[in-house]
Amino acid sequence: MVISSWGFVPHRHLHAKAWASLPPELRLALGNDPTPLVARATDADSRKHTDSLEAARHYFDLDDAHAKGLELWGNPWSGAQQLLQEADSSASVRRLGMLPWQLEWSYWRLVRAWAPSDSSDPDLNEIVRAAADLGHYLGDAHVPLHTSGNYDGQRTGQRGIHALWETHAVEWLLSRPELPACPPRDAILANYDPVWTPWEIILESHAMVPEVLAAERNWQSLCNRDGHGFRRRGRTMQLAPTARSLAVWDSLTHGHTWPRYCLASQRIAAAWHSAWVDAGLPRAPRLPRASWREQLALYLPQRWAEWLLRHSSKP
Repeated sequence: MVISSWGFVPHRHLHAKAWASLPPELRLALGNDPTPLVARATDADSRKHTDSLEAARHYFDLDDAHAKGLELWGNPWSGAQQLLQEADSSASVRRLGMLPWQLEWSYWRLVRAWAPSDSSDPDLNEIVRAAADLGHYLGDAHVPLHTSGNYDGQRTGQRGIHALWETHAVEWLLSRPELPACPPRDAILANYDPVWTPWEIILESHAMVPEVLAAERNWQSLCNRDGHGFRRRGRTMQLAPTARSLAVWDSLTHGHTWPRYCLASQRIAAAWHSAWVDAGLPRAPRLPRASWREQLALYLPQRWAEWLLRHSSKP
């Protein structure tokens, strides 16, 4: 199963919004510069081309896990142990995914980056990489279709629904000048549990799947003839939903995409904050000067990051 995530622009915007809500001390611990963090927000997606297990880290098919009889609730790691004990464990992991366990592992990776076990100085590059990956996986967990075996509507004759919900609809929302501010959720910052919050998020997302599928059926019937048009993406022209049809989609889904997106950014900030507290509230060292090759590799993503940061002033 290979699926896309929120999309490059939405993922980077998520990290920029999460950064904007952090206290000054935590920003300092992340290098006091959001640009590298935002630029690395899509590293996890890029690894899908080189790591055969990376795609499975981005989803968990809760419906198929239930059908398989996995024990998930008493001990959150018991389901993972069941998968790994199967004769073809690698194939099982690829089929069902491992997002909730990846989220916990990524959380503790960030804690260890801030507080190395060998008492060495923290490596700010590793801190930024770990924080960016944790934020990426958290963003994916908030997408309903990252929690279902019917991830692209292939079981219900609705192929393309994955990109519609998490890429086209979000990019349309981000392009709107009247985009509302995210509702304040101060309690979230103090209530991230690295074991149980991932499962809470996945249950929330999975509960939205029937509504998303039903909305897409209605959307197709209303916008079947004029719902798509060509638009430029990079150097190519691609067939994509029109702005009008995306407004219809937003209405059919009761506008739930933007609140879900906001909640994702707020939980990303909460996870970074919680990991920082668990690491002992450290202050990170300055980022060492990068080689010219490293600077070149980051140049284009950072230009994107700078643009997103300028356009994400709303909390």
